[in-house]
Amino acid sequence: MSAVTVRPMSAADIPQAASVALAAFEIDADEPEIHSRWQRNIGYRLSTDPGGSFVTEHQGAVVGVAQALVRERLWILSMLTVSPTLPRTGGGDGRALMKAGLAYGRDTEAGIIMASNDPRALRLYGSSGFALEPTFEAQGRIDPDRIPALDPDITQVSAAQIPELAPISRALRGAAHTQELENAVNDGASIFRLRDSGFVLTIPERGVAALAARDEAAATALLWHGLAHLKDDALTTVDFITARQQWAIEVLLAARLPFKSLGAIAVRGYPGPLWPYIPSPPYG
Repeated sequence: MSAVTVRPMSAADIPQAASVALAAFEIDADEPEIHSRWQRNIGYRLSTDPGGSFVTEHQGAVVGVAQALVRERLWILSMLTVSPTLPRTGGGDGRALMKAGLAYGRDTEAGIIMASNDPRALRLYGSSGFALEPTFEAQGRIDPDRIPALDPDITQVSAAQIPELAPISRALRGAAHTQELENAVNDGASIFRLRDSGFVLTIPERGVAALAARDEAAATALLWHGLAHLKDDALTTVDFITARQQWAIEVLLAARLPFKSLGAIAVRGYPGPLWPYIPSPPYG
């Protein structure tokens, strides 16, 4: 078995990295827009955190990808994946990529990972000093008749207002979401806020991509607003819901969205209470 070699990701690696990730997550990449979106997201993370983006390769082909981010005091493993089909460098790609990613965040106080159901990933994160909290995913089509009256104080956030949401994120997870929210809006997402009590991020044909609030009442109102905004989509997803988020579970049960188990939130140190909170899968 040859040793695994990890090297920094370059812009030229982005198309191959997107293909590896799509194959590993079993996402149909036949639609050009899906592949293009994954390339944009990988390119965005490479632009903000070039020191946290790595690949492994075999005979010139990328077979493993990791991207770690540092936001203030928080380290986030945004993606770690190894090709399920391409030949590897003798095994150990995932652990080698994890080691490189952790080195990038060595000076942070806390860390967070949204982990899939892959048992290898769960074992890797659990054995790397992260506590695992199991999560659920709710996914289905919104029934408009199930949506209650919405809070009239919830308003859409303009690009110029995004920095105003930073204190909410810091209180919940120890770091602002500002860069990621700006990037999401530039890519077609919408953000809604309830004064200074919380915000929800929605992505068309994807679902509720993040929610942070200072109390359950605000979180509940924001989640209903996000679902209402997505009611015309063919499929809506809300994922990485922990058992602590009973307010969210109650809303999603009332909306009659089907539930299934989905991986875990892996946490190192103390990012913040992470409640009431629905994390962003790639950005924590």
